[in-house]
Amino acid sequence: MNQIHPPLPCARLQERALWAKGITQALLSYGKQTRDLPEDLRAYNASDDMSLEQVSQTDMNRLWHAAATLSRDDCFALRMGHAFSTPTCELLILAARSSETAGAAVQRMVRFIQVFSTQIQLYTVEDEFHLTVYFEAKGAAHPLQIEALVSRCVANFKELDTGNLPLIIEVRLADDMDKRRAECEHILGTRVRLGCKRTAIRLNRRALEVALPSRDAFLLKRLDASLADMLEDLPNVDFAEQVKQRIRVLLSEREVSEDLVAMPFNVSPRHLRRKLSESCTTYEKLLDEVRMELAIKLIQEHRLNLGRIAFELGFLDPSSFTRAFRRWTGMSPTAFRDQNQETAVPLA
Repeated sequence: MNQIHPPLPCARLQERALWAKGITQALLSYGKQTRDLPEDLRAYNASDDMSLEQVSQTDMNRLWHAAATLSRDDCFALRMGHAFSTPTCELLILAARSSETAGAAVQRMVRFIQVFSTQIQLYTVEDEFHLTVYFEAKGAAHPLQIEALVSRCVANFKELDTGNLPLIIEVRLADDMDKRRAECEHILGTRVRLGCKRTAIRLNRRALEVALPSRDAFLLKRLDASLADMLEDLPNVDFAEQVKQRIRVLLSEREVSEDLVAMPFNVSPRHLRRKLSESCTTYEKLLDEVRMELAIKLIQEHRLNLGRIAFELGFLDPSSFTRAFRRWTGMSPTAFRDQNQETAVPLA
């Protein structure tokens, strides 16, 4: 099963509550009831309209953790994402199908994906024969959330397949548990490569050039306007995420400071603090988040010992790292490493 980590405190990042409701409803097919969830998460299976509600990334991670544990299914996220859709997703697919070509449709979905899920950023890279859509998690989105989004995007892209040329060539997933490859390929209906550094969907460039029989310029103009308005209404945390990315780069060079973080944004440290306050965060909080995310990632990779990880993250000594890790996760780095090795083993 996918490696599962404890819920991570990233309250600034929010997800549409419809995703939480989708997870709880997907568990019903496994014979699990709302009462099987932690008490404070049960409300997400209410019959109320949740289209305007938000859920913190922390609670999303807790829900995915509960779903992985309760379902005992290595492919729960792929199945859930394949079946999960909302009116917003249908609107996004309609805009894509109204595009002139499959390539324009894919770029439209890349641009507007965050109206459907705020936990991901998509970007594309082209070569002579392929266009690869990469999935970059925002904050500390749960790995299962990314898998569910990949599965949903595969289903969306298949709506663009004209039948002349196959559009999807392969799906690349980070998980390296080879025993589930056949099931992954059955669910997604395409070739799957496991153990990849970056999660992605590889597409056929020739198929992207094909005109869509469903193209509709009249409808597309209005759908684009509606999706752009929806994008504008989302909470603006992009600047904070850009700052976090700058901190990641500086940490990799083991030289991080507020002055160096502010430099590429052409602002003073004082102006940086003011802009971050508008996103309800601070430089110190973002540095703490990046260290937490990298610490968990490095421990899960099992390549460095804990002392080396503490050094890479800029801690003065291992004991300082241990104290910080306890504050983040409620357990020591050693205990987390041991638990992670256990949860990497299939439950079924």
